[in-house]
Amino acid sequence: MKLQRATLFAVLSGSAMFAAVVIGLIVIGSPRELRMRRLDQTRADDLAMISGAIRSYRLTHDNLPQKLDELQGLQQAIYRLKDPVGRPYEYTVKDTFSYELCAEFDTATDATTAVHLVFEKHGQGRQYPRHKHPRGGSRGSAP
Repeated sequence: MKLQRATLFAVLSGSAMFAAVVIGLIVIGSPRELRMRRLDQTRADDLAMISGAIRSYRLTHDNLPQKLDELQGLQQAIYRLKDPVGRPYEYTVKDTFSYELCAEFDTATDATTAVHLVFEKHGQGRQYPRHKHPRGGSRGSAP
C-alpha cells in the first residue's frame, strides 16, 4: 500500500511540474521569444534616445543632422547607432523639420508608454515612424 501511495505521489508531482512548465511557456513565451522582445525593447529605447538627441540638435543648430554620426559627443552622451545584433539604425532627412528613423524589429507589439510612445508600438520587421518637429517646439509626432 505504501508503494502505491509513493508512486501516485511521484506521478502527480511530476505531472504538476510538467503542467507548470507548459503553462509558463504559454504565458511568458519561449526563451527565444523573450530574447527577441528584450532586443526589441532595447531598439525602442535606442530610437527614443536618438530621437531626443535629434530634437536637441535641431533646437541648437536650427536644422536636422544630415547623418546620425553628427550626434556623437553631444551633451556628453554616446548613442548606440547600431541595434543589439549590429544592424545600423537608418536615418533619412525628409525636409527641414522631418526625418525617418528606422529599425528592424523581431516582434510586433501594441504596447505603449508615455516615454516611448512612438517607438514601443511597432510591427514586426523594418519600421520607420516619420517625425516632424514644429518650428518652435520640441515635440515630435508620427502621422
